[in-house]
Amino acid sequence: MGGWLTLALIGIAVIVCTALLTDALLGFLRASRGIDDDAVTRRLSKATGGNRSILLNLIRSTPESGRAEKTSIQLQDVFHRLIEQSGKSLKLRSAALVSACLSLIAIFLLYLVLPGGIRFLALPFGIVAGPGAVLFYLLRARSARVARFEEQLPEAIDLVVRSLKVGHPLSVSLSVIAQELPAPIGREFGLAHDKVSYGLTIPDAFKEMSERVPLADLRYLVAALQIQEEAGGNLIESLSKLAGVIRERFRMFRKVKAITAEGRMSAWLLSFFPIGIGLAIRLVKPDYFDRALETQSFPIFAAVTVVLLIVNIVMMNAITKIKV
Repeated sequence: MGGWLTLALIGIAVIVCTALLTDALLGFLRASRGIDDDAVTRRLSKATGGNRSILLNLIRSTPESGRAEKTSIQLQDVFHRLIEQSGKSLKLRSAALVSACLSLIAIFLLYLVLPGGIRFLALPFGIVAGPGAVLFYLLRARSARVARFEEQLPEAIDLVVRSLKVGHPLSVSLSVIAQELPAPIGREFGLAHDKVSYGLTIPDAFKEMSERVPLADLRYLVAALQIQEEAGGNLIESLSKLAGVIRERFRMFRKVKAITAEGRMSAWLLSFFPIGIGLAIRLVKPDYFDRALETQSFPIFAAVTVVLLIVNIVMMNAITKIKV
């Protein structure tokens, strides 16, 4: 019974650490690169009729223009941006302290449950478990916040259109959204209204908002406001069409998520399948793995298994992500 419990704890610890580390690394790499700039460029190219000069001006005015000129991205800046995008009031020092505490706890627990032959894995897995858990928490918070903002954005644009139709200036429309709509979009539009009140232009205020909310649809709104400020035009009609396009894209993304649900579920099942099989065999024949645990090559096989699990998660994650 003790051997079965040890195997179960080893499997759970390996799977949890692997999943946390893989998800955190993938999300952190996406955060350091920003959103899908290529897709945005393609859509802006269509919107400008292929006019390269207008397209280049729009791209240069995006929040990523300053970052594109940098030769490297500071890890601290990326982490601060991730905290800001997640909407959490977390300091870098607090995050480091929490990560260190979680790492120490993970190292201690893994050292207790792992057999003597593979106890060396407690240190690397424990070290990555703490930062991985913090990054996983921030990435999930950011994803939830961006998804909520995306769901609220068409309603906010419609509210701006109605406000403009009754004769209110655009700056007043921002304050209306801040008062009428809940967080996160109400808070973001409230910040934009405050910046405009203190002298910042509306496109610049929305550019700063797009840095706090890495959403492609919001960048389209920034582009529409930038075009209207520089070239004029019917802003009400442009925003009305943009709201309709965002709604259709939101429905399409929901369909894609439903279609890929089977693949995402398969990824989790394939990741936990080896552990499930190992536990089942342990229940049927408790001494089945005793000889394997005593062999000198067992740590190598354990390390290879962990690497294959990480490769499985990465590949299944890439397969089930569809860019639209």
